[in-house]
Amino acid sequence: MVRRIKSWENCFFIHPENDPPEIKKISRVVSQFSYPEDGKFKNVPLICKKNWPEFLIQNKVNKVLITISDPIERWIEMKKAYDSGLELINAIHPSTLLLKECILGKNIIIHPRSTIGYKAEIDDGVIVNIGTQIDHHCKIEKAVTIDPGVTLAGNVLIENFCTIHTRAVIINRIKIGSNSIIGAGTVIIRDVEPNSKVVGVPGKKIKAVI
Repeated sequence: MVRRIKSWENCFFIHPENDPPEIKKISRVVSQFSYPEDGKFKNVPLICKKNWPEFLIQNKVNKVLITISDPIERWIEMKKAYDSGLELINAIHPSTLLLKECILGKNIIIHPRSTIGYKAEIDDGVIVNIGTQIDHHCKIEKAVTIDPGVTLAGNVLIENFCTIHTRAVIINRIKIGSNSIIGAGTVIIRDVEPNSKVVGVPGKKIKAVI
């Protein structure tokens, strides 16, 4: 399979509020870590504007990628971009394996060494982290976040705004209800109702997500 790779220049980082983000510099084991400073982040201008689409259009930027970690907040800013006429682009690492007839939406981020299976469907705003396996005929609905090393067997449905944490495993033909959180290392062997936090092997609901 030959895949054409497009590249874009990162013109701005956007904080979707009029006030700068509160910076909490916490101790880390690594010596290198980037924080926003003096109106910049990673040497790129950091713009703090609630009405950021208007700013981008005025500066002749028409393509955006929304990377906010919270699924619902990500979706809100995506809708703002779409309603303003901005083009939502995808960021898919070239090592990603996209199998035949999979369907990808807009504003999708797929990290290295992930697999999107045969006839799988990935809706708008989904983030798939490194080394994730999404098998055949899976359906990932809008603004889902999938952490590194997650495995979804065939015919799994992940509904809107869910977060699936590191190395969770979901067996085939399972439905994860909207706005649910699946804990790291959890094994899901039965359907999960919406707004649930589930952990353990096998997975058990520990509380509702409000």
